[in-house]
Amino acid sequence: MMRDMMVRTAALLIVGDEILNGEVEDRNTRLLTRGLWNAGIEVERALWLRDRPAAIARAVAEAAGAADLVFVCGGIGPTHDDCTRPAVGSALGLPLERHPEAEERLRRAYGERLEAADLEMADLPRGARLVVGRRSGVFGFQVERVVVLPGIPELLEDILETALAGLRGPARYREEIAVPCGEGILAPLLREVQGHYPDVAIGSYPTLVGGRFRVRLVLRSLDRIRLDSATEELKGLLGAVS
Repeated sequence: MMRDMMVRTAALLIVGDEILNGEVEDRNTRLLTRGLWNAGIEVERALWLRDRPAAIARAVAEAAGAADLVFVCGGIGPTHDDCTRPAVGSALGLPLERHPEAEERLRRAYGERLEAADLEMADLPRGARLVVGRRSGVFGFQVERVVVLPGIPELLEDILETALAGLRGPARYREEIAVPCGEGILAPLLREVQGHYPDVAIGSYPTLVGGRFRVRLVLRSLDRIRLDSATEELKGLLGAVS
C-alpha cells in the first residue's frame, strides 16, 4: 500500500454503536495497536465513536492533523448504519464515487447474490486506493493519510497485513519481567529505575490469580542498549527485595 513510507505515529478511530453499547466485544483495538507496535509505529490516541456521520467526520479531520496516519475501523458495510465512507469523504472534502475495481471485486465475490445495497460499498471517496486482504480478498481503502478497514476482526486482521506492508517506523524494543507480588512493594523500585532511565517506558500491569497479586513489568524503548541497562538494574533491585 505504502512502500518504504516512514510513519512514526498513528491515531485509531473505532466506529460502531455495537461497541459502545456492549453488543460486540472490541477486539480490533488490540489487533491494531499490536500490529502498529510491531511495525514501529506509536499509537498516539484511540477514540470510540457511535455511528454518527458528523461526529466521525470531525474525529477524522482532527486525528489527521495530529498523527501521520489515521486508521478508521468499522462502518463500511451496506446497511443504513454504515456511514464511515461518506463521513471520511466529508472530512477530507472529497465526494463519493463508484470505484471500478471495488465494484468488480464485489460483483465477482457475490455473483448472483449481489444486491444494490452491496454495490454501495464500492462508493468511495475520490482518489481512494483499495487495501485488499491477502487471504479473504475483502477490501478496505486508503485516501490521503486515512486508512479505512472493516469492523469484523477476522477481516481486519487479514487486511491489516496489507495496510502495514511497506510502512517502517523506528525500531522499538521490549522486555518483560513477571513478579509474584503486589505493586506497593514495586512502586519505589520502579520510581528509582524510571528516574535513571527517563527514555525507557516502564509499565506495571497487575493481575489477581488465585487470590494473589502478580505483576507484569513491561519495559519499552527505542534504544536497545538503554533498555537492557534499565532491565538489568530493575532485576537487581527486585532480587534484593525477593
